[in-house]
Amino acid sequence: MTSITEQAAHDLAKKFNIFVNDTRYVVHEPRMTGRQLKDLAGIAESNQLFLDAPGNGDDPQVFDDAPFKLRSGMKFYDVPVGNLGHQ
Repeated sequence: MTSITEQAAHDLAKKFNIFVNDTRYVVHEPRMTGRQLKDLAGIAESNQLFLDAPGNGDDPQVFDDAPFKLRSGMKFYDVPVGNLGHQ
């Protein structure tokens, strides 16, 4: 059985390659809030953040206070408030 300390060390050793506005970031946290992702990428607090989801459906918004489960390869982008639908 793995101890809590060993599990914590294993979790910290994981790396997630994510992209925000086409810039690659390597993070070790398995979950981050929208606010943490914005801070990481230097995005204005007032901007909305979205996950670039594959397919033709709407991209889900990543909310500032909600933890979001990360996987390597995820792509995020921000949109200034009031610019939705004008891309």
